[in-house]
Amino acid sequence: MTHGSDRTINRVSVAASIGLVLMVVATFGYIGWPLVAGAIGVKSAPPAPAYAAGQAFDAPAEWYANAPKTLVIFARASCAACDKAQPFLKTLIASVEGRAAAVMAHPPGTVEEDTAFAKRLGIAETDIRPVTAGLRVRATPTIVLVDRQGMILAAFEGAGKPERQAEITKAIDAALR
Repeated sequence: MTHGSDRTINRVSVAASIGLVLMVVATFGYIGWPLVAGAIGVKSAPPAPAYAAGQAFDAPAEWYANAPKTLVIFARASCAACDKAQPFLKTLIASVEGRAAAVMAHPPGTVEEDTAFAKRLGIAETDIRPVTAGLRVRATPTIVLVDRQGMILAAFEGAGKPERQAEITKAIDAALR
């Protein structure tokens, strides 16, 4: 080998080493940083909610246009969080009776299981809606209170712990006044 080819080999080795270091740094940033950040108490911003008060609701108008206000609950029987939140959802639905209609939206193809789940919540079979394409639901349960014009009055992803459930109930009650 000549002296010039040694330089070429060294340049290739340096470039490969730099590439390897960049891959390791990128991998740490994607996988390791969230673990380290959590361990040292650095909090990342939560993602913006799919639905928020003041937005137009993107569900079909027949879901909400027949009542002054409608509580839409996106849930499914196979959802562990929905099952765990069942007592809360049942209480919430009962608390809006006479002030808002209640419907449950579920994924297509799960009619029998989800119909039974909706009935346990106190939702009539005629008030169960299959979710259509294009809705922005990211998690179940998702709770959306909407007016007759399709404006969102309150929206929540998940039901969570009793403190969260109390927050949801309070906000829904306030929006129904």
